[in-house]
Amino acid sequence: MERMLYRQKIDTSIQIVTPENIAFRYQLAGPFQRLPAFLIDFGVRVATMLAVAIALAILGFISSGLAWVLLLLAYFVLSWFYGVLFETYFNGQTPGKRVLDLRVLTDQGRPINGEQAVLRNLFRLADISFPLVSLIAASCSRRFQRLGDLVAGTIVIVEESRRLTHVVDSW
Repeated sequence: MERMLYRQKIDTSIQIVTPENIAFRYQLAGPFQRLPAFLIDFGVRVATMLAVAIALAILGFISSGLAWVLLLLAYFVLSWFYGVLFETYFNGQTPGKRVLDLRVLTDQGRPINGEQAVLRNLFRLADISFPLVSLIAASCSRRFQRLGDLVAGTIVIVEESRRLTHVVDSW
């Protein structure tokens, strides 16, 4: 008797049922949908660092030692708190995610809190340091979760477009 192997289709949507028995369907964002958002956010951070460096250069009355300390402080704040602050206070979206209609939610479909934003952004360093390992981990996860998402219990979804397209008048 022949044994048939069935390939499981990759489904990028999930359904989450609330305690009130209401079902929500979300489209998951895969690694290659999330990469452009990361690059946009990286560009925002680089542009901010350049603006700080230019501002410090214009303020020439500050000693060069103090200017370097302020520049390093700005780098530290942007590196560690950029994602945390945006994802906590802007409903799970950094500027890059907002441009691409992505949002971070808990794996239960709820908005993330500050603790989850901190956890997922702490593990970003591991994702950046070992990109191939992170890409493989995200690809093997059924919900395309990177290491920070797995630890924080979060997912990244593609929001439905709110734009009105192709309005047809039946007259």
